[in-house]
Amino acid sequence: MSLLDHSIKYYLDQKKNCSVSMLLGANDYYNLNLGEEDYKLLVGFGGGIGCGYICGCLAGSVAVLGKMFSSREDFRPLCAKFVALFNAELGSNNCADIMKTCFCKDRRCAVAVEKTAVLLERYIEGIK
Repeated sequence: MSLLDHSIKYYLDQKKNCSVSMLLGANDYYNLNLGEEDYKLLVGFGGGIGCGYICGCLAGSVAVLGKMFSSREDFRPLCAKFVALFNAELGSNNCADIMKTCFCKDRRCAVAVEKTAVLLERYIEGIK
C-alpha cells in the first residue's frame, strides 16, 4: 500500500478530515509510532483551520515532515521547498482556493488528499 492508499482510507472510509488523514496515513505508511490520541493535534486544521485558510492537507504534511525530519539542520528550508511544490501542484496553499478545483460533494476534498499524498511520498523519498 502507498501513502495515498493509507491516507484516502482515513479520509473517505473513516471520514477523518484532510489534515488528520495525511498524518494517520503517514503514521501507517512510515511507522511513525504516533499514539492513539496524537492525531487530535491536527483536527483543527481541517477545512483550512475551519475558515478556508491554510490547506489541511498541507498542514498535515508539514506535521509529518516535522515528525520525520525536525532534527535536521535544514528542516525549515525542507518545509519551504515542500510548500513551494504543494503550491505548484495544487495552485495555492489556501483551502478556499483549492476547494474551487478539488471539492466535490460526494468525495469532499479527496482530490486534494490524493494529490498531496502522492506529492508527499515522492518528496520524502527524495530527501531520505
